[in-house]
Amino acid sequence: MAIALSVNLSAQKDTTKTITLRDVYVTDKKPIFITKSREITTLNNDEIKQTGAQTLSEAIATLPGVSQITTGAISNPLINGLYGDRILVVVAGLKLEDQKWEDEYGLGFSDIGVGRIEMIKGPASLMFGSNAMGGVVNIVGDNSVDSTGKRHNLDFKLFSNTYGIGIDYNFKKPGKNILLVNCGIESHADYSDGNGNRVPNTRFALNNINLGYIIQRKYFRSENHFIAFFDQFGFVADSADLHEDTGESRLDREFEDAHYNALQVLLSSINSIKLNETTDLNFTLGVQNNFRQEQERSNEIELSLLLNTFSANGSVIKKLGNQWTLTNGISGMFQTNTNYADRIIVPDASIAEGSIYSYISHGNTEGKIKTNFEAGLRYDFRYITTDKTESEDTLYNEIRPFKRGFSNLNGSIGENLNYKNINLKFDLSSGYRTGNLAELSANGLHEGTSQWYIGNPDMKSEKCFNIIVSASWHTRWINLRGSAFRNRFMDFIYLSPTNEKLSDFSVYRYEQSNATLQGFEVGTTFEKIRSLNLSLDYSFLDARRDNGSWLPFTPANRLIFNSKFFVPIKNPKIKNAFLSAGAVFCQKQNRIDVNEQPTPGYSLLNAGAGMCFKSFRIFLTCRNLTNTVYFDHLSRLKYYGLNDMGRNIVLNIGWQF
Repeated sequence: MAIALSVNLSAQKDTTKTITLRDVYVTDKKPIFITKSREITTLNNDEIKQTGAQTLSEAIATLPGVSQITTGAISNPLINGLYGDRILVVVAGLKLEDQKWEDEYGLGFSDIGVGRIEMIKGPASLMFGSNAMGGVVNIVGDNSVDSTGKRHNLDFKLFSNTYGIGIDYNFKKPGKNILLVNCGIESHADYSDGNGNRVPNTRFALNNINLGYIIQRKYFRSENHFIAFFDQFGFVADSADLHEDTGESRLDREFEDAHYNALQVLLSSINSIKLNETTDLNFTLGVQNNFRQEQERSNEIELSLLLNTFSANGSVIKKLGNQWTLTNGISGMFQTNTNYADRIIVPDASIAEGSIYSYISHGNTEGKIKTNFEAGLRYDFRYITTDKTESEDTLYNEIRPFKRGFSNLNGSIGENLNYKNINLKFDLSSGYRTGNLAELSANGLHEGTSQWYIGNPDMKSEKCFNIIVSASWHTRWINLRGSAFRNRFMDFIYLSPTNEKLSDFSVYRYEQSNATLQGFEVGTTFEKIRSLNLSLDYSFLDARRDNGSWLPFTPANRLIFNSKFFVPIKNPKIKNAFLSAGAVFCQKQNRIDVNEQPTPGYSLLNAGAGMCFKSFRIFLTCRNLTNTVYFDHLSRLKYYGLNDMGRNIVLNIGWQF
């Protein structure tokens, strides 16, 4: 189901990063799907800016239980040990459809036009269908407007390490019909590590436009978006790229070496109709185009893929008395993938899927113990057809076609209990994912490696059963929280080395086995509103196959500390002045797959400050304050002996007029 989550944030404080919400709404005004048995983690736009992150994926990775797999600036979020096709990203009410099977294809969004990010951890197939096995990242547009008239905002950003510069503009016109305009550009040179060594070809550029038109009437609301972004990211294709051109300027940001271009265009329409006092009708329509081109060591485009997606979703919500709510819905999607260059990894293909689901919830607010129960079932069917796909390059073999159908029944049951200042949540849910085109039928050389990937069209669908238990206790100033999960996978798909050789390249084949990912998070927050906020969070993960071997890309356990002190200033023109400091303590990681190398632990310090003065907002953030030399376990550049980014000072100035 390609629908958007939005969250009731009326009780959220500016400095709170993780909150437990009583109601979660999938649309902005009318609820399509409500869940009370899950914790929702959020970041609003100001919090995103205050992290000093260069992309949204990097900002999400500052949250407990979330990491990022990186290839320089290319970043993919990893939630509870899962990433790629197992993490579903929602933009403007639609599941973002792109080539997530490639590690060199990151979530290249900036914060332009973003109101907040919302994240669900764990399987959410009942809400969103296939691929939502590790969690959901919902990118919510900045649709907030007031009745004071038209509003213009101009934001300017500077990044010291990458000599990056960015500027974006947004315009909002309130009324019954709301007009939203957001656009911006960013450009970054290569970054340098803590020793001041330049890391070659890690430059990138982001270009975004986000237009919205919202129609609001008494019984009808229609939210319409046009979003387009064009990203360019350099990457290290092989060890030959490590020899930096000594004649190249440190400020150079031309894309002459290995890089990819990605153009994503998205049209969506989210609609809600109130049929009567007890019944709401909701439907979402969408079209997406993802055009990816890749150039490595030549002046020609070597890989070119066009992914077209059409989707439609609808639901009816019926209130049954004062305590029961029934939701029934359907969704459908049709997708085509086409190759336009000589280099072939995945075939030309078409994919069709359809879903039907039913969900019921019950809330009891009487008595000392308040309860909320929810349960539902969903049936999905997906049919994949691949075409005979050949390359003019004799290096690549013909990819033989196949046709396969996949079906799956998923369910979820959850309970939320509230007693005074204690909150308990329990959720048991299942999820599934069909193999992507690479896992089912890849036959080609993967970029940035000397590895030849071969898929298997006979693979089964991945399935998982997940249990999450969480608890929180709060007083006026203190919040204690903890959660534990166990995610059991059947037929987990992974890439495995072989002893085979093809054109002198090592052959890797996609295989399956059962696996278990389990872990916990604990944390505490001390908050005195508009005065001081302190938080401490620790996350632990254990991820291994049934034979005892570790799954690849298992993030190291991590402790995160954040603090924020609001500076009292008597001048009424200066508001929300603050100083912040934080630290990340990442443990060593030696629980590794056979093809990985262990990674030592490291510690990073961060600091920041900010204030609002009249119509101006200023944030100054420093990441890796002590210029520590390190590389994270999930960095793919560490295999080339390249470190992660050194000190980076970020200045963000906003002007409202």
